[in-house]
Amino acid sequence: MNCHPRLALAAATLGLLSSSCVRLIGPEDVRLALSDQAGVKLRQETGLTVTRSGLWLARQFVDEQEVPLRGLRRVEVGVYEVEGLRRGRLEPAPLDPAYFKDWTPVVRVREDGEEVLVLLREKDDHVRSLLVVVTEPEEWVLVRMRGRLDGLIEQALRMAFDEVERPDLYAKTRRERGLDASQSPTAPTWPCLAPG
Repeated sequence: MNCHPRLALAAATLGLLSSSCVRLIGPEDVRLALSDQAGVKLRQETGLTVTRSGLWLARQFVDEQEVPLRGLRRVEVGVYEVEGLRRGRLEPAPLDPAYFKDWTPVVRVREDGEEVLVLLREKDDHVRSLLVVVTEPEEWVLVRMRGRLDGLIEQALRMAFDEVERPDLYAKTRRERGLDASQSPTAPTWPCLAPG
């Protein structure tokens, strides 16, 4: 079958969008909860949810060494415009990590009216969900990943240390955490991220 490449790409895209592999919506439940907690009205500018079958398909076309997708079950990304404040609010409330029950905050940065909050949810001493919340005065970004994320986090750390040409920091971090430096990056090895 000789098919025009653009037509094939359009048909594949339409097939993906019409299936449950990919949806054009972000983590709506998180948006609603945060909107209530912070007292802001958020309108989705763009969103994307990729489910397990969509991630499987993506893994067929990407280099696992460059884009580690193994272990991911679902990825949701939403970019939201801040349309205003909810009734009775004079300014947005700061994000309170205590509001995220069953989540462990691992990174929190506030600077010049912007905030970044990274939280993990664990089950059986393994990272199963990661939530990133970025707030700016006019825009919020929410990213939630679900699956077996231990190996993904470890591989991301390895890639980050390699990118800044400091692979020695990767080995040092593993030693400080009591992890075997020769262990596979896809093995679940981050129970040390648990609080306490």
